[in-house]
Amino acid sequence: MLHNKTAVITGASSGIGRAIAKGLADEGVHVFLTGRSQTQLEQLQAQIEQEGGQASIMAFDIRNTDKLQSFIHEAQVETGQLDIMVNNAGLHIHGDIMETNIDDWREMIDVNILALLAGSQAAVRAMRLNPEGVTGRMINISSGNAYEPGRDFYSATKHMVNALSQALTRELADAAVEVTTIMPGAVATNFGRNLEPETVIQLARKLGMEVDFQPGDHLPDELIERIQAAMGQTFMSADDIARGVIYTLKQPRNVVVRELYLTAPNVYLGSSLSM
Repeated sequence: MLHNKTAVITGASSGIGRAIAKGLADEGVHVFLTGRSQTQLEQLQAQIEQEGGQASIMAFDIRNTDKLQSFIHEAQVETGQLDIMVNNAGLHIHGDIMETNIDDWREMIDVNILALLAGSQAAVRAMRLNPEGVTGRMINISSGNAYEPGRDFYSATKHMVNALSQALTRELADAAVEVTTIMPGAVATNFGRNLEPETVIQLARKLGMEVDFQPGDHLPDELIERIQAAMGQTFMSADDIARGVIYTLKQPRNVVVRELYLTAPNVYLGSSLSM
Protein backbone atom coordinates (compact mmCIF):
# COMPACT_ATOMS: atom_id res chain seq x y z
CA MET A 1 0.00 0.00 0.00
CA LEU A 2 2.89 2.39 0.73
CA HIS A 3 5.41 0.98 -1.75
CA ASN A 4 6.95 3.56 -4.13
CA LYS A 5 5.49 6.52 -2.26
CA THR A 6 7.51 9.59 -1.25
CA ALA A 7 7.69 11.01 2.27
CA VAL A 8 9.42 13.95 3.94
CA ILE A 9 10.17 13.54 7.66
CA THR A 10 11.53 16.32 9.84
CA GLY A 11 13.55 15.71 12.99
CA ALA A 12 14.61 12.34 11.59
CA SER A 13 18.13 12.08 12.95
CA SER A 14 17.05 10.49 16.25
CA GLY A 15 14.16 9.34 18.41
CA ILE A 16 10.64 9.21 17.02
CA GLY A 17 11.62 10.73 13.67
CA ARG A 18 14.31 8.13 13.12
CA ALA A 19 11.88 5.30 13.94
CA ILE A 20 9.27 6.71 11.55
CA ALA A 21 11.88 7.03 8.80
CA LYS A 22 13.02 3.46 9.28
CA GLY A 23 9.44 2.15 9.45
CA LEU A 24 8.34 3.90 6.26
CA ALA A 25 11.49 2.88 4.41
CA ASP A 26 10.80 -0.73 5.38
CA GLU A 27 7.38 -0.30 3.74
CA GLY A 28 9.00 0.74 0.45
CA VAL A 29 8.67 4.52 0.86
CA HIS A 30 11.43 6.78 -0.49
CA VAL A 31 12.11 8.87 2.61
CA PHE A 32 13.55 12.39 2.52
CA LEU A 33 15.01 13.11 5.93
CA THR A 34 15.97 16.30 7.71
CA GLY A 35 17.63 16.82 11.06
CA ARG A 36 20.44 18.75 12.70
CA SER A 37 23.02 15.96 12.82
CA GLN A 38 24.72 15.15 9.52
CA THR A 39 26.48 12.16 11.08
CA GLN A 40 23.29 10.61 12.43
CA LEU A 41 21.44 11.18 9.17
CA GLU A 42 24.24 9.53 7.21
CA GLN A 43 24.18 6.54 9.55
CA LEU A 44 20.42 6.21 9.15
CA GLN A 45 20.67 6.57 5.36
CA ALA A 46 23.32 3.85 5.23
CA GLN A 47 21.19 1.50 7.34
CA ILE A 48 18.10 2.07 5.19
CA GLU A 49 20.01 1.55 1.96
CA GLN A 50 21.76 -1.57 3.27
CA GLU A 51 18.31 -3.03 3.88
CA GLY A 52 17.15 -2.21 0.35
CA GLY A 53 15.38 1.07 1.02
CA GLN A 54 15.73 4.57 -0.41
CA ALA A 55 16.69 7.60 1.65
CA SER A 56 17.76 11.14 0.79
CA ILE A 57 19.07 13.40 3.54
CA MET A 58 19.90 17.01 4.30
CA ALA A 59 21.10 18.34 7.65
CA PHE A 60 20.01 21.84 8.66
CA ASP A 61 18.35 23.77 11.46
CA ILE A 62 14.62 23.49 10.84
CA ARG A 63 14.20 27.10 11.93
CA ASN A 64 15.57 27.91 8.48
CA THR A 65 12.12 27.72 6.90
CA ASP A 66 13.35 28.69 3.44
CA LYS A 67 15.66 25.68 3.40
CA LEU A 68 12.88 23.46 4.74
CA GLN A 69 10.45 24.50 2.04
CA SER A 70 13.10 24.10 -0.65
CA PHE A 71 13.90 20.59 0.60
CA ILE A 72 10.22 19.60 0.40
CA HIS A 73 9.96 21.02 -3.11
CA GLU A 74 13.06 19.09 -4.19
CA ALA A 75 11.54 15.83 -2.90
CA GLN A 76 8.53 16.36 -5.14
CA VAL A 77 10.66 17.31 -8.14
CA GLU A 78 12.99 14.33 -7.76
CA THR A 79 10.30 11.68 -7.42
CA GLY A 80 7.40 13.31 -9.27
CA GLN A 81 5.09 13.43 -6.27
CA LEU A 82 4.87 13.94 -2.53
CA ASP A 83 2.58 11.49 -0.78
CA ILE A 84 3.42 11.91 2.91
CA MET A 85 4.62 14.81 5.05
CA VAL A 86 5.56 14.04 8.65
CA ASN A 87 6.02 17.18 10.73
CA ASN A 88 7.89 15.50 13.55
CA ALA A 89 10.59 17.95 14.66
CA GLY A 90 9.87 19.27 18.13
CA LEU A 91 11.63 20.91 21.04
CA HIS A 92 10.90 20.69 24.77
CA ILE A 93 12.91 23.07 26.93
CA HIS A 94 12.02 22.13 30.48
CA GLY A 95 11.31 24.66 33.21
CA ASP A 96 8.59 26.90 34.56
CA ILE A 97 7.74 30.02 32.61
CA MET A 98 9.28 32.17 35.34
CA GLU A 99 12.53 30.20 35.09
CA THR A 100 12.98 30.23 31.32
CA ASN A 101 13.91 33.11 29.07
CA ILE A 102 12.58 34.74 25.94
CA ASP A 103 15.07 32.93 23.71
CA ASP A 104 13.78 29.58 25.00
CA TRP A 105 10.19 30.55 24.23
CA ARG A 106 11.17 31.83 20.79
CA GLU A 107 13.06 28.63 19.95
CA MET A 108 10.11 26.42 20.92
CA ILE A 109 7.74 28.59 18.88
CA ASP A 110 10.07 28.51 15.89
CA VAL A 111 10.53 24.73 15.99
CA ASN A 112 7.17 23.50 17.26
CA ILE A 113 4.89 25.94 15.45
CA LEU A 114 6.50 28.02 12.69
CA ALA A 115 8.50 25.13 11.18
CA LEU A 116 5.37 22.99 11.20
CA LEU A 117 3.44 25.73 9.42
CA ALA A 118 6.19 26.24 6.84
CA GLY A 119 6.53 22.50 6.27
CA SER A 120 2.78 22.09 5.92
CA GLN A 121 2.49 24.94 3.45
CA ALA A 122 5.29 23.61 1.23
CA ALA A 123 3.96 20.06 1.47
CA VAL A 124 0.44 21.04 0.41
CA ARG A 125 1.81 23.00 -2.54
CA ALA A 126 3.83 19.93 -3.57
CA MET A 127 0.88 17.57 -3.08
CA ARG A 128 -1.28 19.73 -5.32
CA LEU A 129 1.12 18.80 -8.12
CA ASN A 130 0.56 15.07 -7.59
CA PRO A 131 -0.98 13.02 -10.38
CA GLU A 132 -4.77 13.00 -10.38
CA GLY A 133 -6.20 10.55 -7.89
CA VAL A 134 -3.20 10.66 -5.53
CA THR A 135 -4.14 11.77 -2.02
CA GLY A 136 -1.50 13.46 0.10
CA ARG A 137 -1.22 12.61 3.78
CA MET A 138 0.06 15.05 6.40
CA ILE A 139 1.06 13.67 9.82
CA ASN A 140 1.65 16.20 12.59
CA ILE A 141 3.40 14.77 15.64
CA SER A 142 1.98 16.59 18.64
CA SER A 143 2.08 15.38 22.25
CA GLY A 144 -0.19 13.99 24.94
CA ASN A 145 0.65 17.22 26.77
CA ALA A 146 -1.58 19.04 24.28
CA TYR A 147 -4.53 17.85 26.39
CA GLU A 148 -3.18 19.94 29.28
CA PRO A 149 -2.11 23.19 27.60
CA GLY A 150 -1.84 24.99 30.94
CA ARG A 151 0.86 22.64 32.23
CA ASP A 152 3.80 24.58 30.78
CA PHE A 153 4.91 26.52 27.72
CA TYR A 154 5.80 23.36 25.76
CA SER A 155 2.31 21.97 26.35
CA ALA A 156 0.82 25.22 25.09
CA THR A 157 2.82 24.96 21.86
CA LYS A 158 1.61 21.39 21.33
CA HIS A 159 -1.98 22.46 21.99
CA MET A 160 -1.48 24.93 19.15
CA VAL A 161 -0.19 22.12 16.93
CA ASN A 162 -3.52 20.36 17.47
CA ALA A 163 -5.42 23.56 16.71
CA LEU A 164 -3.41 24.15 13.54
CA SER A 165 -4.10 20.60 12.40
CA GLN A 166 -7.82 21.26 12.82
CA ALA A 167 -7.51 24.54 10.90
CA LEU A 168 -5.65 22.78 8.08
CA THR A 169 -8.29 20.05 7.99
CA ARG A 170 -10.97 22.67 7.42
CA GLU A 171 -8.91 24.63 4.92
CA LEU A 172 -8.07 21.51 2.89
CA ALA A 173 -11.55 19.99 3.00
CA ASP A 174 -11.87 20.17 -0.78
CA ALA A 175 -8.24 19.25 -1.52
CA ALA A 176 -6.72 15.81 -1.97
CA VAL A 177 -4.82 16.18 1.32
CA GLU A 178 -5.73 14.48 4.61
CA VAL A 179 -4.39 15.70 7.97
CA THR A 180 -3.71 13.53 11.04
CA THR A 181 -2.49 14.58 14.48
CA ILE A 182 -0.62 11.92 16.45
CA MET A 183 -0.18 12.54 20.17
CA PRO A 184 2.44 10.37 21.88
CA GLY A 185 2.34 9.92 25.62
CA ALA A 186 5.55 9.12 27.49
CA VAL A 187 8.19 7.80 25.09
CA ALA A 188 11.65 6.49 25.95
CA THR A 189 13.57 8.70 23.57
CA ASN A 190 15.81 11.73 23.70
CA PHE A 191 13.47 13.93 25.74
CA GLY A 192 16.35 13.97 28.23
CA ARG A 193 18.61 16.17 26.14
CA ASN A 194 16.96 19.23 27.73
CA LEU A 195 16.98 17.91 31.30
CA GLU A 196 19.48 18.89 33.94
CA PRO A 197 22.58 16.65 33.73
CA GLU A 198 22.23 15.53 37.34
CA THR A 199 18.70 14.25 36.64
CA VAL A 200 19.95 12.15 33.73
CA ILE A 201 22.98 10.89 35.69
CA GLN A 202 20.79 9.80 38.63
CA LEU A 203 18.32 8.06 36.30
CA ALA A 204 21.18 6.21 34.61
CA ARG A 205 22.61 5.08 37.96
CA LYS A 206 19.24 3.69 39.01
CA LEU A 207 19.36 1.59 35.86
CA GLY A 208 22.93 0.43 36.46
CA MET A 209 24.79 2.82 34.14
CA GLU A 210 27.35 5.56 34.60
CA VAL A 211 27.08 8.31 31.98
CA ASP A 212 28.91 11.55 31.27
CA PHE A 213 26.08 13.89 30.31
CA GLN A 214 26.23 17.58 29.43
CA PRO A 215 23.32 19.94 28.67
CA GLY A 216 22.03 19.30 25.14
CA ASP A 217 23.64 15.86 24.82
CA HIS A 218 21.65 12.98 23.37
CA LEU A 219 20.90 10.11 25.71
CA PRO A 220 22.96 7.00 24.97
CA ASP A 221 20.99 4.38 23.03
CA GLU A 222 21.71 1.83 25.75
CA LEU A 223 20.17 4.08 28.40
CA ILE A 224 17.03 4.61 26.29
CA GLU A 225 16.72 0.84 25.87
CA ARG A 226 17.10 0.30 29.62
CA ILE A 227 14.46 2.93 30.39
CA GLN A 228 11.97 1.25 28.07
CA ALA A 229 12.82 -2.24 29.35
CA ALA A 230 12.59 -1.26 33.03
CA MET A 231 9.47 0.87 32.69
CA GLY A 232 7.64 -0.66 29.74
CA GLN A 233 4.27 -0.01 31.36
CA THR A 234 5.12 3.70 31.59
CA PHE A 235 7.25 4.42 28.54
CA MET A 236 6.53 3.47 24.95
CA SER A 237 9.33 3.11 22.44
CA ALA A 238 9.86 5.29 19.37
CA ASP A 239 8.98 2.24 17.28
CA ASP A 240 5.52 2.23 18.87
CA ILE A 241 4.89 5.71 17.48
CA ALA A 242 6.21 4.67 14.07
CA ARG A 243 3.71 1.81 14.04
CA GLY A 244 0.98 4.35 14.81
CA VAL A 245 2.02 6.39 11.79
CA ILE A 246 1.99 3.35 9.53
CA TYR A 247 -1.39 2.26 10.91
CA THR A 248 -2.78 5.70 10.04
CA LEU A 249 -1.37 5.65 6.52
CA LYS A 250 -2.66 2.16 5.78
CA GLN A 251 -6.32 2.92 6.39
CA PRO A 252 -8.60 2.52 3.35
CA ARG A 253 -9.37 5.63 1.31
CA ASN A 254 -12.80 6.00 2.89
CA VAL A 255 -11.31 6.18 6.42
CA VAL A 256 -9.30 9.11 7.81
CA VAL A 257 -7.69 9.04 11.24
CA ARG A 258 -7.97 12.66 12.34
CA GLU A 259 -6.35 12.20 15.76
CA LEU A 260 -4.45 9.33 17.37
CA TYR A 261 -3.43 9.38 21.04
CA LEU A 262 -0.90 6.71 22.00
CA THR A 263 0.13 5.92 25.55
CA ALA A 264 1.61 3.21 27.72
CA PRO A 265 -0.83 1.48 30.12
CA ASN A 266 0.29 3.27 33.29
CA VAL A 267 0.33 6.83 31.89
CA TYR A 268 -2.63 9.06 32.55
CA LEU A 269 -4.11 11.38 29.95
CA GLY A 270 -1.79 14.20 28.98
CA SER A 271 1.43 12.84 30.46
CA SER A 272 4.28 13.02 27.95
CA LEU A 273 8.05 12.87 27.98
CA SER A 274 8.50 12.50 24.23
CA MET A 275 10.65 14.65 21.97
